[in-house]
Amino acid sequence: MLAKLGVRNAKKSIKDYIIYLITVTLAFSFIFAFNLISNSEDVLNLSSVMDNFKYVMYFVNAFIILVVCFLINYTTKFMFSKRSHEFGTYMVLGIKKRQISRMFTLENLFLGIFAFLISIPVGYILSCLFSAIIMNIFDLPYQVLMDFNSTALLLSILYFGIIYLIVLFLSNRRIKKMKVYDLLYLERQNEKNLIKHKHIRNIGFIVSLALGIFAIYLFDGQFHIGIEPNMGTIFLCIGMIAISIYGVTFTLADFILNLVLKNKRLKYTSDNLFVARTFRSKVKTMSFTLGTLTLLITLTLVSLNMSSLFKGMFDYQIELAAPYDINIHDDKAKFPEYISLVDEDYTILETFEYDAYTDSANNVLQLIGDTWRTNDLVISLSTYNKLLEMKGMDSVSLDEGEYLLHATREYKDSLDVETIENITLANGINLHLKEFRTEGYTSSWAYGYGYIIVVPDDAVDGLPIGESHLIIDTEENTTEELATELIAFASPDFCEENEYGYQICYSLASIVVRGQEEANNNGFMTITSFVFYYVAFIFTAVVGTILAIQSLSDSTKYKYRYTVLRKLGVRDKELFKTVRKQLLLFFLFPLVYPIIVSICTITSLNDLFKLILANDTIYLVYFFSNLILFLMIYAIYFMATYFGFKKNIME
Repeated sequence: MLAKLGVRNAKKSIKDYIIYLITVTLAFSFIFAFNLISNSEDVLNLSSVMDNFKYVMYFVNAFIILVVCFLINYTTKFMFSKRSHEFGTYMVLGIKKRQISRMFTLENLFLGIFAFLISIPVGYILSCLFSAIIMNIFDLPYQVLMDFNSTALLLSILYFGIIYLIVLFLSNRRIKKMKVYDLLYLERQNEKNLIKHKHIRNIGFIVSLALGIFAIYLFDGQFHIGIEPNMGTIFLCIGMIAISIYGVTFTLADFILNLVLKNKRLKYTSDNLFVARTFRSKVKTMSFTLGTLTLLITLTLVSLNMSSLFKGMFDYQIELAAPYDINIHDDKAKFPEYISLVDEDYTILETFEYDAYTDSANNVLQLIGDTWRTNDLVISLSTYNKLLEMKGMDSVSLDEGEYLLHATREYKDSLDVETIENITLANGINLHLKEFRTEGYTSSWAYGYGYIIVVPDDAVDGLPIGESHLIIDTEENTTEELATELIAFASPDFCEENEYGYQICYSLASIVVRGQEEANNNGFMTITSFVFYYVAFIFTAVVGTILAIQSLSDSTKYKYRYTVLRKLGVRDKELFKTVRKQLLLFFLFPLVYPIIVSICTITSLNDLFKLILANDTIYLVYFFSNLILFLMIYAIYFMATYFGFKKNIME
């Protein structure tokens, strides 16, 4: 009998909590999809870096389990409070707590299994889509179908079991503590108002806001060039921001309402008083929950921004480390052998050999205080222009007696170029600085230096050759396998046996293959991007679902308010406008502070990342792009809530 009642109630709950079910289904779908991808041999074999994908996902899924647990437990608790009067009636009729608990457990388990079963095919489709995206990142033809991995399915079942064991344990514990009186009046209970006195609330708001500002300022101080970030300070800042978020959430509603009520013109304009008081009562009844949602939105925006920063970094690193298909720094005599080795499997479009000269006058080296290098590195103008041409950049010109300094963006602010306005090379030639450039610099021109001096062709006469380079451009895309072959060919010249019989191998960084760099960067980019977007989507879905459930519950609970307004002559058009304002305020409330925190954090991080990003302001593009993406998903939940709200109050 109770089993049939549980199934019937579960069917009814599907209709009442459709948004919740969709979110839980999508959450399990994403979990299953990422389990499939992280256990796919085709994906893991794309790059040596991708081997870490599986283990990263294990760690991330442990965190996701906690968040999904929070969502399901919150919704279960909410459903229980909505039906507490019904359960209290059952107890009055003589039904035992254990039987009620079993019935409620069956209902929630049925809903969970229903969502999980749907998530399997949906997750499989998502895995195919994500697989296509990954293959596109690696610039490979992708297969439409993913292999159905039994390990991924078992892991998903394990995660489902862990989540529902925790949720149902908490649910049963909750029911066991309830008495008949508690059940009959549970629906009327709200979260405790932690701060009751008005003046204390106002002071609390100011203190919480000040704490957040101080934490952001302290956080910003950890990300400047020349300063090593202190992880203890960073975690302290994160903790203070979290406390600030909860403090502002607890106090802001009253603070806003006081401002509205003091302004009589604003107070009695349109429906402002009704909306303000409804908003205040709602926030006071779920202040802790709203604080948690605000924190989740903050983590969501920060995750999206971090994903974009890492992607921008990886894209820039490719051009910095490997602007050409193959770049080899070795003895000139071996260059024909390298070319022959590459020619076996690749179509060579162009080769270019050049020399870089050393200048013992050390005009720049003395300026930057480099104690490891011994001489400045110099190349001729014709070599420089050829290197630019092979990168698709415009050539430059130098008049007699001029030189150009090309360096990394790190030196843009730190180098005092006025002190090297005029230099004298070791061969006695005097030169005047024409231009200081950072655009298009690549470390492959001068390994480890961070700069290179460009002089007229005749100015290198008499300077000793410091490095010889070979650049090869191929028609086909290079691969990690080619890099392995070239390094294996070069390794005998880099390894030697010392007097104790040990093999000593020197750095092989003088061979750079773009395919290898791309594979490694694409692997890191795939891991970071998918992890951050995965976390961001789950958090967004949790926030949207809880806000939607609370709002739709209000539409039923306080339906009489809107009925009274209609009887007082408020037209449906105006009534719906009031509903929109009410819901918009409710959805925007946990969003404002996270936007402020996220723009501040990405600005601080940019001080560190800007050296390895395309330009100093691209972080703003990342921020607004991610914000728009978040708002699009957030708006879907808002619109679904609004239409559901309208339907409920019109029935």
